[in-house]
Order: sequence, then C-alpha cells, then structure tokens
Amino acid sequence: MRKIFYPLAALFLVGGVAAQGLEEIVVTGTRISDSYYDAPSMPAVTLAKEADFLIQNIRLVNDSRAPNLRREEIITTIENLLRRAKSMQGMALSYGTGFLEPVDLDEVAVQMLEDRQRIDTSYINVVAKIEFDPKRDPKKQIEDLREFVDGTKKAGRTEILRQGDIGLSIVGPEQYRYEIIKKIGAENTRVLEAIGSNCDVSVGSLENRVQWQRTGIGELTLYIDYYLQIDDCSQATGS
Repeated sequence: MRKIFYPLAALFLVGGVAAQGLEEIVVTGTRISDSYYDAPSMPAVTLAKEADFLIQNIRLVNDSRAPNLRREEIITTIENLLRRAKSMQGMALSYGTGFLEPVDLDEVAVQMLEDRQRIDTSYINVVAKIEFDPKRDPKKQIEDLREFVDGTKKAGRTEILRQGDIGLSIVGPEQYRYEIIKKIGAENTRVLEAIGSNCDVSVGSLENRVQWQRTGIGELTLYIDYYLQIDDCSQATGS
C-alpha cells in the first residue's frame, strides 16, 4: 500500500504567516539567464507569477555647503517625486532594501547620509517603482519608470542618480504557499501512478519558506525547497 508522509510541522504554518501581513519583497535586478537550466537550482514543482512592481533604486545627492540646505533641497526633490508619482498611473516611491515601505517624510527613517568620499555632500536612497502590467510592453514600462526618475524637477543642487538595473518586487510571496503545496501534491500523485502504488513516498521540508527566482523581465518563479523520497518498492517489483 502506498504511503505519503507530510511533516507535522507543515500543518502549523498558517498562523505565523498570516500574522505577519503582506510584505513587499525586493528581488534583485541581476542578469536573467538565457536558459532555464542555467538558473539556480530549483525543485521540480514551481509556480510562475508576475511581479507586482518593476523597481529602480535611485540616490538623491546634494553638495550644497550648508547641511540644513542640503536636507531641505533633497526633501523638496522627494516631494516633487511624490507629487509626480500621484499624477502617473501605477507609479510610486518607496524606501528599503530587502523590504519596501511607502516613503513618509514625517518618519524619522528619512535621514540624510553623509558621503565619506565627498566633503559637504549628503544623500538618501529611495526606490521608484511602477506597477507591472503583463498586458503592456515591459520595455515601455521600463522606459516610463526611467523617464519618471530622469524627468522629475530637482531642487537646488540635488541630483537624482539611477543605481543598478531594473529589479522586481512581489507583495506577500507567502500567500502562494498552499498553491505551491497543492501543485506538489498533484505531482506526487503522478509520481505514484508512474512508479506503482505499492511504493512508500515521503515528502519533507514543506515547512520551508517560499523562495523565488527571477525568470523573466517581469516574471518570478516561486517554490518551496521540499524533498521527495521513494522507499520500499519491493512489493511493486515482486521481490
């Protein structure tokens, strides 16, 4: 008789994830492989999802002599970005590295950093983003995002510098956990049909967090790093 074992820990996942809410996760903008098989190792069962946003890291730099003036001109430029974002569909401004949050100029988190290589120079890093629409040309959306960054009015001696390539973000990847687990279960049923129902099949590590890889301009592949183990097929082989 076939046996499918799921770790007991997998039954207690929902509460912790739900309590955390939906976080917006940054996906690095590294070069996408030309071949699926060149991508980092992933399990057999995965789930393709469109990203929620295309993102561009930007740095606002100002070298006015007075520190207060530097801060004032950078904040004014951020206000210009926020105002312009509201007038453009799907555009927004956030801050953060691994996790993104909306920019709030009233928060203490909006702090100027001093450039150690340039005297009398301050900067702040933020993220410009556009809601990804899979029905539109991705290249045009990237152009819109870059135009938003480059075309915003800058105050005083402030510069807006693009940092790195276009990246992606996804909101709440853990919400897709049970969609992935459902696909894993369906795959295991097919495995049993192929090898015989007398084998013992165990599935483990379903308690692992959802992981992801970028596999297209606006596409992510989500997965759980699970394992499948097949034991004791003696009855099926007749031994």
